[in-house]
Amino acid sequence: MGLFGKIFGKEEKKESCCCEMEIVELSEGDTAAPCDCGDACAAPGTESTTLTVLGPGCKRCHQLHENAQAAASKADGSVDVEYVTDPVAIAEAGIMSTPALLVNGKVVSQGKVLAPEEIAELL
Repeated sequence: MGLFGKIFGKEEKKESCCCEMEIVELSEGDTAAPCDCGDACAAPGTESTTLTVLGPGCKRCHQLHENAQAAASKADGSVDVEYVTDPVAIAEAGIMSTPALLVNGKVVSQGKVLAPEEIAELL
């Protein structure tokens, strides 16, 4: 429980994903079934890329988001684009300069607006 939760008596609720990792030994001939949770889990063999734009909502952040959407629309595979303006989430990602771009959770750019062509190269 965080400091404010202790003061005001609110509890933080932690949700777990239905796809928590579990080590399972398979015998020969067995195949693993894909997750049926309906979330962003992908079946084996299918790849989904997630572009995440982090920023407070300024003009440069919006421009990077638009460029990411343009690059995603031209991409061959499945590409999702997210836009995060939550300052806590930005700090937790270790971002010191916005706008920032993450590809599958990995920081690839901070403090500049990438062109759609540059973003497409990262995919």
